[in-house]
Amino acid sequence: MKKTTLLILCLAAISVLLIAGCTQTPVPQPTPTATTTVPATPAPDTVKTADTTLGKILVDADGMTLYYFANDIPASGASTCYGQCEVAWPIFSVDTVTVSSPLLASDFSSITRTDGTKQTTYRGWPLYYWQADTKPGDVSGENVNKIWFVVKPDEKVMIANRGTTGLFLTDTLGKTLYYFTSDTSGSSACTNACLARWPAFNADTISAPSVLRPADFTKVTRADGVKQTAYMNRPLYYFVNDTKPGDILGQGFNNVWYVANISGSVPVVTTVPTTVRTTSPASNGGGGGGGGY
Repeated sequence: MKKTTLLILCLAAISVLLIAGCTQTPVPQPTPTATTTVPATPAPDTVKTADTTLGKILVDADGMTLYYFANDIPASGASTCYGQCEVAWPIFSVDTVTVSSPLLASDFSSITRTDGTKQTTYRGWPLYYWQADTKPGDVSGENVNKIWFVVKPDEKVMIANRGTTGLFLTDTLGKTLYYFTSDTSGSSACTNACLARWPAFNADTISAPSVLRPADFTKVTRADGVKQTAYMNRPLYYFVNDTKPGDILGQGFNNVWYVANISGSVPVVTTVPTTVRTTSPASNGGGGGGGGY
C-alpha cells in the first residue's frame, strides 16, 4: 500500500513539473538589426566654377578667382612668375584636383617649379591668385598689365605674349593663331594647298578675355565650304609647322603670315612675297590659294 501511495505521489509531482514547463512564458529573442550602409561623404571640390561680372570663371574651393599669365607657355612644364611677380600673384596648388561637371579632372595637372614647389595647371596653363582679390567674386586681376586674365572653362580664345610679337591670339591650349595678309575683309584667300598648310581655326561660340570684344569675332563662310572664325574681319589660321603651344614658326612667313595680334593689325610689307605652289592654277581650277603660303 505504501509503495502504491509513493508511486502515485511521484507521478503527481512529475505531472506538476510537466504542466509548469508547458505553461512557462517563452523568453523573447532579440530582433535582428538591419545593417545600414552610410555612403561616404564626397570630397569637396578643390576647383569650381562661379558666375561673376566677367561670366563663368574658375575659382578655388573658397570661391577665390584663379588667373593665367600670358607670358607662360602652356604644357611647357614651367612658370615664368617668380620673385616679386610671385608675391603679387601667389601660385595655386592642391594635392588632388576634385571637380564636378562641367569641369573635367583630366584638364588639370601640375608642374614642379624651379624652387621645388608644385603648381596646379588647367589645360597646361599654370594657375595663380591675385593679391588684391580679398573675397570670393573679386576679379580685379583681370587684364592687369594686359597680361593677366581670369580663366574661363568655356574659353575658346586666349591671349599670349612672346616678347617682340606683342599680345596675340591662341586657342584654349595655347596654339598660335595667324593672319594672312592676302585675305580681304571677311574673306579668305587661302584654299587647297594653302589651307592644308594653314588650317582654318573655327569655334562655334567664342568666349575670350574681357579685353577682347565678343562683337569682333565673326564667322567667315568660305568659298570651299569650310567654316572659319575671324577676328576684326581677319580669318584665323593655324600653322602646321607649329607642333606645340608657344611655337610661332609662322611669324613673318613669306612676309604675308603673322601672329594674330589682338589689335587686328599686320605689318605693312612692300616686298613681293615668294609664291610657293605644289600644283599649278590650271591643274586645280585656279585654286592655288594665293602666293606666299
